Amino acid sequence: MNPSRQPDPKWQIAALACLAAAWIALATPLVLGRGDVDAFFLRTFKAYARSSHPYLNLTPTFQQLWLAWSCLLAFSSGAIAYRKADLFSVLCVGPALACGITAMSVSWSDPDWIVVCGGCLIGCVVGLVSGAAYLAYVSLMRKVEQLNAADSR
Repeated sequence: MNPSRQPDPKWQIAALACLAAAWIALATPLVLGRGDVDAFFLRTFKAYARSSHPYLNLTPTFQQLWLAWSCLLAFSSGAIAYRKADLFSVLCVGPALACGITAMSVSWSDPDWIVVCGGCLIGCVVGLVSGAAYLAYVSLMRKVEQLNAADSR
């Protein structure tokens, strides 16, 4: 049996559920703020906001993060649907590392949200690019194996 075509382990479903929950959490401020995350956060957390306006220009980065996370969720769902555990793992490494490092490096008593969004965005893009590169590599190696098999006949 091909190791990349094994039945779905429970960790993949749990990881996909975490990705989906994070996607919902990212979509909520976009929907409630009607696309303007800065205004939504400032309106909601005005009493707790720093005087330096911590949400300044967060909207473009937040929207890009939501778009990258949507692509990541779609490709991860496809990897699970086609039982590609190896591709799913490659897709999840970038966001897991970047979000973890960002979470550990931010001062949570007074977080700079653009740094949090930017770090997570970089992780999503790294996951998507490395997943696409891995998929291209596997496809290329499969073609090389087919050519070698045809030449050996």
